[in-house]
Amino acid sequence: MRYATNVLGASAFAVAAFVMSAALAVAAEWQPSEPITLVSQSSPGTGNDLLLRELAKIWTKNSLVPVSVTNENVTGAQGENARRYVSSENSGNPHMLYAYTPGTINQTILSNSEFTWEKFTPIVNLVSDPSVVVVNAESSFKSVADLVAAAKENPGSVIQGGGPYGGGGSIGGRMIADVGGVELPYTPFKGGGEAVTALLGNHIQFIWENPAEVRPYVEAGQLRVIGATEKLAIWPDVPTLDEGGYNIAIGEFRIIVAPPGIPQEAQQYYIDLMKRTVETAEWQEYVAKNALVPDWIEGEDVLNYLRKLAVAYREIDEKMGLLKQ
Repeated sequence: MRYATNVLGASAFAVAAFVMSAALAVAAEWQPSEPITLVSQSSPGTGNDLLLRELAKIWTKNSLVPVSVTNENVTGAQGENARRYVSSENSGNPHMLYAYTPGTINQTILSNSEFTWEKFTPIVNLVSDPSVVVVNAESSFKSVADLVAAAKENPGSVIQGGGPYGGGGSIGGRMIADVGGVELPYTPFKGGGEAVTALLGNHIQFIWENPAEVRPYVEAGQLRVIGATEKLAIWPDVPTLDEGGYNIAIGEFRIIVAPPGIPQEAQQYYIDLMKRTVETAEWQEYVAKNALVPDWIEGEDVLNYLRKLAVAYREIDEKMGLLKQ
């Protein structure tokens, strides 16, 4: 009887193990069953919006996902509307992704927001991107030094525009002002796309953006790049800020996150999807065309990266007197 009991127990264990293995196999094969929504906190035409639209195009063209892909712009409140929308209103939704950028980190620090980087599920960091200082092609400014000289001669006359205050652009401009010993008033817009429009209309004097947002206008002869955070293959004659005496470095990245509380299998699905994405010819062309630097970080390593950047941004904010007392 003891022998029979052991056999029965072994059989039951084998069946349970099989069922568990089958369940794990099914879970590991998770894939989206509803349309995927890609959310940007900025208006159309900004860097993260352009990135998400490129992803949607690549996924659709190469049939990398079994569902349709839509883009959604949730603007306002310096990104707070989008952060709340993704992390709170869509908590647990595995069919939504969000573009997380440097400004997203710093805006939460400056506003003491509850929707910090810790409230999202990390997927990957795809690239880092340089920044450029851009003026209207009709401007007399041929260099950052010219811009600073004009600000010294006529205080308040050289106005910068860009996305919500606290983003990389506003900090970059503030650093130029500090090094140059001048005041450079800042006009915030919903996103870089609106700032570009304002610059085209000569309503502001310069912007600090990434190459993707301004390249069409530079190539059309409407805008001019007068400085960059690093040497650019697409504009080899543009001097770096270091070369101009402005030792300024701001970490720029393009991170994709999901709402909190999604299944681990969904997180892994999107990591694998991004791996397939960066191998496509379209992605390689997009990276080269926009002077982006491949910088792959995945999963929990993304959180470690964001944690370090949050500390660095807080130190910058304190140094610049931007934190509320």
